[in-house]
Amino acid sequence: MVEDSTMEKKIRKREGGVERAIKGIHFGDSTKTMSEAAEQVKLLVHHVRFFEFQPQTINCISCDDKTERIAVSRADGSVEVLASHHNWMQEMTISGGQGASVESLIWCQGRLFAGGIGGNVVELDLQARKPKSSMSSNAGPIWCLTKNSKGDKIAAGTEDGCVVLFDVSDELQFLRGFAKQEGRILSLAWFDQDGESIIISGSINNIRQWSVKSGQPISRMTLGRKFDQDTIVWCVTVTRDFTIISGDSRGIVTFWNGKEATQLKTFHCHKADVLSLCLSENETEAFSGGVDAALFQFSLCNADHVTERKRWVHQPLHWRHTHDVRALTYTGGYLVSGGVDTNLFVAKLKGIKRVLNVAPVPKHGLINIARERNLVQLQYSTHIEIWKLGAANTPFAEERGMLPLTQKRQKLIVLKAREDCEVICSSISASGSVLGFSDNRGIRVFTLTLENETSVSPEVTLQRMSTVSSQIHPAHLMVFTPKGSHLVAVLTSGNLCVTNLTDEQTNQVERRLTDLPIHRLCVSPDGEKFATASLDHSVNIYNVATCEHLCSCPVLQSQISALAFSPHSSTLVIGYCDHSIYEFDMIGTEFTPWSRENSSQFPKNWLKPLQHIMGISFFPECPDKILVHTDSAISVLDMSKRLIMSQKKNASQRTDFVAKTCYKYKYLLFADFTSNGMLVAVERPPSQMEDNLPPSFKQKKFGVS
Repeated sequence: MVEDSTMEKKIRKREGGVERAIKGIHFGDSTKTMSEAAEQVKLLVHHVRFFEFQPQTINCISCDDKTERIAVSRADGSVEVLASHHNWMQEMTISGGQGASVESLIWCQGRLFAGGIGGNVVELDLQARKPKSSMSSNAGPIWCLTKNSKGDKIAAGTEDGCVVLFDVSDELQFLRGFAKQEGRILSLAWFDQDGESIIISGSINNIRQWSVKSGQPISRMTLGRKFDQDTIVWCVTVTRDFTIISGDSRGIVTFWNGKEATQLKTFHCHKADVLSLCLSENETEAFSGGVDAALFQFSLCNADHVTERKRWVHQPLHWRHTHDVRALTYTGGYLVSGGVDTNLFVAKLKGIKRVLNVAPVPKHGLINIARERNLVQLQYSTHIEIWKLGAANTPFAEERGMLPLTQKRQKLIVLKAREDCEVICSSISASGSVLGFSDNRGIRVFTLTLENETSVSPEVTLQRMSTVSSQIHPAHLMVFTPKGSHLVAVLTSGNLCVTNLTDEQTNQVERRLTDLPIHRLCVSPDGEKFATASLDHSVNIYNVATCEHLCSCPVLQSQISALAFSPHSSTLVIGYCDHSIYEFDMIGTEFTPWSRENSSQFPKNWLKPLQHIMGISFFPECPDKILVHTDSAISVLDMSKRLIMSQKKNASQRTDFVAKTCYKYKYLLFADFTSNGMLVAVERPPSQMEDNLPPSFKQKKFGVS
């Protein structure tokens, strides 16, 4: 069902080397042969491809070694925080605002700092998801940041050629600037050991060492020129034995003796500029990436068996990127890389080596549906759109393939954020009567009325609820009850606000529920309860009318990635980052018998690694089945059966896993049912996103002119 042209009822799937045509959407069992996989799940699907989401270029990546969190900045100024120890789940996104720029990120004692073209070092508030404090460098735009070994001081490299020091031991404070040099400073590294405190700066044609105590340069290393052009040192790093590593615009990675300021070794490995460098934890391996989209690994090996002399050798790591590799970081045996192609690749270097992709699509909240009216709400950075889905004739039982639309999709509404603001979150009620979104200034709520819905051009009436909009502060999560009577919002202040929209006084109940950020929010189909999940792995259920706490779910080790109330019973289904699914009974305040028997039996990475459950949906007419999806898989789980039916005692030790999974879509942003049982699947194919990328570095390939 391709909503932008037709509706699909058939999927062709290759299994066992044979291409099969199957009626409806088939969720196959990869552990069964074709003769065994007789049971099928058939669905009629609205395949939506007109959501024009475009991920942004990755500018920089920073790792916090203590919390194992990764911060990723993109070209629009937004910063994403991912938990590497929870299957690389995206915990939060901090919007940058119009015209914002983040050129460098650094973690200090669990706090995150950013620098950019604005010329300020900014501390980001991970609770409120917005800037917390800011301090000017007084030396123009900031291109790079580094920190000392204690993590209580930050150095910034600026456009004016100054190294500027900041104290972050308590509040962010400006200390002093070093002597000014010619040319901007594009890269920094801090050597802090044995009483020595030296900052290494990379600029144009040279690398300087600066004394932190005096603020003066103590040595300079000059680089050669290529074709009589300036050599730009894009990146530098330093080891504990004072070996300086640099990457420059000639495509050369150079190793220097920092104590003597002499060159040790050069590697002409890249075919264009080297943009990023990083070191492993034991500093016996270094990694580089550049404009040619290649990644190289440098290893410190013994030069011979007699002496203890060592040397650096290099080898290619992978060529998964298609464009410039702008950022690298190393954490826990994984090399993380990102750049212009917007993808975040994670290369596992310990054990079984492999390269996996963290999808560049958002994991939560950009798409909502009004299931009773077949309306889809699409959220962009500066506006939201409301679309009415198309319609097709009811298919015959044996009909296959694409169903032609008898009524095309229609764009009903476009709502723009206020000037100089970005849309943070949005929602629409299941009835389609109320919708709203939050920008940086506050929440705006509207009532929606449609007349002559079956006609080609329905009449749309939109009215803003000004009383409500003026009272509610900005939020990063919001959801309406199905009938639109209440609005539940998690404010940027950390408080949770419940607003009664039917009361003329717009009664509000605002409470602070937890000290840690809430990252998931859902409301029950009857509109009486809502559930929250916070970053401490806790799930709490509250009463909508009074905001009274009803019960809490047991806390598990894995992070929560999805929540959904069942419309058929008083249960809450929870999806975790380790791909397990638990069912919680709200009356008995415990996991259900099915969950106690099956939830711990899910095979590891049964939905592929580095992916997690993004959404959970319930079949309208089948209480025993649920649908879960990642960004590339849709799986149907029959909760009336045991998860693993039997263990086959053969060479492969296969199990009869009852979940039926389809890998037709990529990237799948949303999947949920309408009230009439049709599935709405919103997909953003990688090919469409790649079409909007700038040209990549042109390389000559063997056999290609």
